[in-house]
Amino acid sequence: MSEADKSYELEILKIIVNKHLDESTLFNKKNINESETKRDQFVWDTATKIYQQSGHKVELSLVRDIVDSRIRAIKNQLAEEARYITEQKAQQASEEARRIADAEKAHNITESDPQFLSKVTDSLGKFGGDERKAKVFVRVREVISEQLSVEEREVSLDSHLSNHLNADGCDLIELVMALEKEFGIEIPDEVAEDSLGIGINNIFSGGSWWGSSSSSPSSFSYNAGEQCIVRNFVELICKKLK
Repeated sequence: MSEADKSYELEILKIIVNKHLDESTLFNKKNINESETKRDQFVWDTATKIYQQSGHKVELSLVRDIVDSRIRAIKNQLAEEARYITEQKAQQASEEARRIADAEKAHNITESDPQFLSKVTDSLGKFGGDERKAKVFVRVREVISEQLSVEEREVSLDSHLSNHLNADGCDLIELVMALEKEFGIEIPDEVAEDSLGIGINNIFSGGSWWGSSSSSPSSFSYNAGEQCIVRNFVELICKKLK
């Protein structure tokens, strides 16, 4: 047999063996460990099938090498997937840590400002001298003032975001997002509804009522219940920061 014929025969055998590998339930990511323990039996069964179908006596070592190559390829794929997942988790953790650090940095800068401290002092009486709540209130008031374009003096603990400060549905969504960023916290939609009285009925492509940065509401209606007052925002944020 010429070298060309031997090479052709070898390629045909590889195709046949790989066909058997594709049809087997062993050689996939789910069953890779089991495939290693049953490799030799598979090699024998495959060589036997080839002989029964064609009368060709294929070398067992050839089948073994092809099987081992498939196992290595699957293991490499699994390792690459695991590496990718690990990198993604590390990146997410890093981004979260950076977000929290940025929020803390902004928080520290804000709270060292004399004007901020003066506002806190003026607000202490509203919280029985609780400086922590007073600081949260001052920051919440500043965010509300900026988001709703109202004067800070118009924002009191009992101000209703909709009835008194004229916040509409978009305003409420943007306000919650701004407070999350300001304090480095998350306020899930069910918490916003239960604790803040913000009920949003809308159609989002993503499902969450404030969705992702790539999603926007196509339509919505909202109601701001009686809990939707500044005091409840302050109380909720204080709980989140504990």
